[in-house]
Amino acid sequence: MTIQELQEKLDQFYAQNALDDAYTFLMEQVRIAMEKQDNPALLFLLNEMIGYFRVTSKFQLGNQIAVQILNILNMCGLEDTIDGATSYINIATFYRAQGKYQEALELYQKTEKIYHHYLSPDDELYSAFYNNLSLLYQEMGSTTLAIETGKKALTIVQKLENYREEEAITYTNLAQMYLTLHQNEEAKQCIHQAVALFQQYAPDDPHYFATLASLAQLEYLQKNFSQAIAIYDQVLILIESVYGKNKDYQTILKNKEKVLSEMKTVKGLDLCEAFYNQYGRAMIEQEFASIRPYMAIGLMGMGSDCLGYDDEISHDHDFGPGFCIWVPRDIYQQYGQKIQESYQKLPQEFMGVQRLTSLHGSGRVGVFEIESFFEQFLRKIPETLDEWLYVDENALLACTNGRIFEDDYGKVTQIREYLKTYPEDIRIKKIARALAKMAQSGQYNYGRCMQRGDEVAASLALHEFIDQTLSVVYLLNKKYKPYYKWSYYGLKDCFYLQQVQDLLLELVQLPSQLFQWKHFQGGINLDDAKVVVIEKICQMVIGELQRQELSDSQDDFLDTHAHLVMNHIQDQHIRLKHVMEG
Repeated sequence: MTIQELQEKLDQFYAQNALDDAYTFLMEQVRIAMEKQDNPALLFLLNEMIGYFRVTSKFQLGNQIAVQILNILNMCGLEDTIDGATSYINIATFYRAQGKYQEALELYQKTEKIYHHYLSPDDELYSAFYNNLSLLYQEMGSTTLAIETGKKALTIVQKLENYREEEAITYTNLAQMYLTLHQNEEAKQCIHQAVALFQQYAPDDPHYFATLASLAQLEYLQKNFSQAIAIYDQVLILIESVYGKNKDYQTILKNKEKVLSEMKTVKGLDLCEAFYNQYGRAMIEQEFASIRPYMAIGLMGMGSDCLGYDDEISHDHDFGPGFCIWVPRDIYQQYGQKIQESYQKLPQEFMGVQRLTSLHGSGRVGVFEIESFFEQFLRKIPETLDEWLYVDENALLACTNGRIFEDDYGKVTQIREYLKTYPEDIRIKKIARALAKMAQSGQYNYGRCMQRGDEVAASLALHEFIDQTLSVVYLLNKKYKPYYKWSYYGLKDCFYLQQVQDLLLELVQLPSQLFQWKHFQGGINLDDAKVVVIEKICQMVIGELQRQELSDSQDDFLDTHAHLVMNHIQDQHIRLKHVMEG
């Protein structure tokens, strides 16, 4: 058989996905070529075999074939010819697949010298060569050099007729390199070019698999996890149908498993922003472009997901894809219902998560009029210091937590900025109140209750002390204290007094100390381990008060500091209020 006939026969096997038959045919033809001492045919067949062993990951057999090829080139005096260069590229690509990068680079460099000697700079062989060399540089970690080499390949292949598949392959290779450098926009442009070329000119080309895998990776990086999974599934089916579960199949499978793993731990805010990017933005741009400049989009309000504290346990209710759209009152009156109807048509499931809404969790996402949204938590946005003093802290947190995805109009962001912390006089007033209650419950009433042997009352005092300690820590960090379920957990986000977290845990884990009060004579009972921890916490708080110049007293009793803190309030009306008020 001639080399052309051999190629046509192999193409038939590959088209039918008959890899075993192709291998049997290759082995038989190699035997025949060796008997006839037909070195050109033998060289062609061995190059085909090394390609077969590469895609089937049979590296040991392939290495043996590589040695045979190099021996034939040497024996026939073909080492510095175009035929030799073709073999070098095949062997180098095979070496690259098994991580033998230096050996591959030496063969590519040898090929380049041959090409420079025999070919014009824009010869079609250069495009494949630069593509392969570019991939090697990428795997060696020289991404910038890889991109420069890939661009050389693209410049050549774009000028060639009937080379659209090769152009698509080159775009795919460049996309991978841009992804490595986190240049996602450049990668996106290359991938879309490659996909368009493959779909038009070669929808069944196996190289299309790599392009789709790059597209899946880009979707993953943009947190479009469900899209990435769907594409990876498609690639797995295609690879298995042609090559079986080879090395590339295993790589794609690992990438898919990585996405699935991340989907299980994805935070609600990230899930909702990805859902908006995937579906919400297009809905708004297509249906409500004229009022788009007056919208704000994001997620805030009640719920652990808005705090960023959600975990797998909290995913069982009021969790899932969704977002808020805020618009001014006049636009809401005219378009609110239409926007809501379009919003409700968005997919109910995203990234494998379906929104679960409890009896008390309805109305947390969807379309809202700006002022009404904030007023549902606050009744009214506080203006005077008296209004600030009595506003609910959880309501303030609900209005300032979460994340704004987009806000060109700026009104929502402006309100959130106004509400993000207490006015300084109110913060100081609330610190004083919390200090007084810490002193009352922890430093005074806990001990009195234990003296009486009333452990239930002592436990209530201890609870109050812990709650007020948490309040002080958040206030000294200029933060709002979360709902009680998350107030201890949220200490991790506090810069000042973070060490109090360990002491609070120690306090609640200590066993009953009643036996330490049987022979108590008076004063501070440091035989009670809980009292010791309480005093440690109080000393830490006093130290922070002094650092923030809110108190200069050395007294160990927090009530003394509470009254000194009150003196820092500038507004006379607020300063004259009872220390416990507010």
